[in-house]
Amino acid sequence: MYTPLTLKLYDWWVLGVSNRLAWGCPTKEHLLPHFLEHLGNNHLDIGVGTGFYLTHVPESSLISLMDLNEASLNAAS
Repeated sequence: MYTPLTLKLYDWWVLGVSNRLAWGCPTKEHLLPHFLEHLGNNHLDIGVGTGFYLTHVPESSLISLMDLNEASLNAAS
């Protein structure tokens, strides 16, 4: 479970290191464009992490957040 402290390292570790080295899918080159390509006007983000992807969503989109972790919801909202 993520805490406010671990969420401070989340983007660096998951988006920077893990996605690139463990999964071979660099965030900015592959995952973010994929996310934006499949984003609709109404979007439910499940497992929001820090909300990194949501910072790239057009303001006209209607976004709903779902996560069991309150710290993640607070970070992403």
